[in-house]
Amino acid sequence: ARKPVGTKENPGRTCKDLFYGHPQFTSGWYWIDPNLGMSDDAIYVFCDMSAGGETCVFPDVHSSQMPNIPWRKDHGESGWYSTLRGGFRITYETTGVVQMTFLRLLHELGYQNFTYTCINGAAWLDQATGGYDRALRLLADNDQEFSHDSH
Repeated sequence: ARKPVGTKENPGRTCKDLFYGHPQFTSGWYWIDPNLGMSDDAIYVFCDMSAGGETCVFPDVHSSQMPNIPWRKDHGESGWYSTLRGGFRITYETTGVVQMTFLRLLHELGYQNFTYTCINGAAWLDQATGGYDRALRLLADNDQEFSHDSH
């Protein structure tokens, strides 16, 4: 069997597989097929070869960035950003449920970079009150909630 090279016709299963098969490969965009099905459902991902073949999946364009505009919520209400008018969930529909599921199964660790820009708001510790009542809460795809008191 020939080694995958990260093309649409010959994708790797993960970026780590490409890294192990071709340690000379540099960081860049490659095709992978986590479910090892037909290569027509392969996904185009960024492989960080300097991190040992880390697979980087980006969210759908419509959910990857939001303009800096004021957001208001009703007083005392603790809601999700996605429920605000104009809010949304960060989605990965371009990657697809099947391939994301296989990526989760093939990896023991995943992380997401998230940038929150705020003026007159508290992302974590509210310095004015010394409390965390207004701290961000993030909800994962598996319904796990991450907050200031998560363990």
